[in-house]
Amino acid sequence: MQRNQCRVSRTMHIETVSRATAVIKRRGVLSRLASISLGLLLVPFWCGEGSAAESASAAPAVPTAKLLFKSNFGPGVTLGEPSGGGKRDTYRPLIGTDRETRYTWPVTALGSNFSGVQLIAPAPPIAPRTLNDYVRAEIRTVPGPSGAPISELFLNTIDNGGAGSHGSAQTDFLIRRSWKDGDITNLYTTFWFKLQPNLVASLDPTVSSGNWKSLTEFKTGGYRNTGGGDYRIYLGILKDKAGTPYWHIKGDDGANRKITTPAGAEVACPDPVYCPLVQYWREENHTVPVPIDTWSKLEVYWHRSRGAGGRYWAAINGHVIVDHRGPNMGEFNLPITRIFSMLAYSGGHPPNESHTTGLEFWDGFPCGDGTPCYK
Repeated sequence: MQRNQCRVSRTMHIETVSRATAVIKRRGVLSRLASISLGLLLVPFWCGEGSAAESASAAPAVPTAKLLFKSNFGPGVTLGEPSGGGKRDTYRPLIGTDRETRYTWPVTALGSNFSGVQLIAPAPPIAPRTLNDYVRAEIRTVPGPSGAPISELFLNTIDNGGAGSHGSAQTDFLIRRSWKDGDITNLYTTFWFKLQPNLVASLDPTVSSGNWKSLTEFKTGGYRNTGGGDYRIYLGILKDKAGTPYWHIKGDDGANRKITTPAGAEVACPDPVYCPLVQYWREENHTVPVPIDTWSKLEVYWHRSRGAGGRYWAAINGHVIVDHRGPNMGEFNLPITRIFSMLAYSGGHPPNESHTTGLEFWDGFPCGDGTPCYK
């Protein structure tokens, strides 16, 4: 009886609000009620136990994330001329307006002062060979995820100096920003990517530092104005003893920090004596397959916090591979200054390639908290 009365009362309430709204519109009484919609007036009408729960379930939360940037590397987008760097590295900015999405490079929504490709040859200096002998990048047209032609950012590390090489070459898709602009506390990013066909064969567990492939990461910066930072989150691929690739995710302080020793020498961290690598957390996923030589959708979200509210979440083709909760700030609370959306960077045998298209940045989950947008 009570529930029937509740339904009747709720119906009367809806009819009353509808009549009142019609009167307001006819009389033009809108100055104080212009921002009040019928949906707002229809607040949950409490009528006994259970009504509030029924109202809540009938009105699911709507995602409110805002799109910050989108590019398919389509017509209008080009790679600029190499600049900066030294004998071993250089930078090529992405420039122009993507006519498919109408967004213009660089990614100013993230405070970027450089958005493009960082090309690094192996150490020692590369002379007399040229940088193109080691690393290359280009925008080109290829069959996309649906089979139709798309534009992709193609990164190719042709020669990294050999499997396990220290200071190996890399080709990075980099979003760089100043530490003075503050942190990026919440960010969701997604893009389509494709790994090379022989990636698994290129990884070599028999060689020290030869069994890893970096897919995406971010680093903080600003320490003593050197650009070095105190925190990194890395998402990459390793190969197990059976030869099967799996996901490897970690948070550490490997963010290119430099320190001065008591003797006055400058040392790049990590260093086994003065500043060993500190690993704060590590997760592995051996369940979700690593897709090889096929277009796949990566989604990554982070919320930065010194406490339990910190989060790093990632999904491949709609399957969550990590949802780590907890602190994810470094020793000095430094802000994110480098977002490596995609890297052709591996300790394995060369070459190392990566393909990227359909890049998006949002200020939160666009499809709901922890809900992949893969379709």
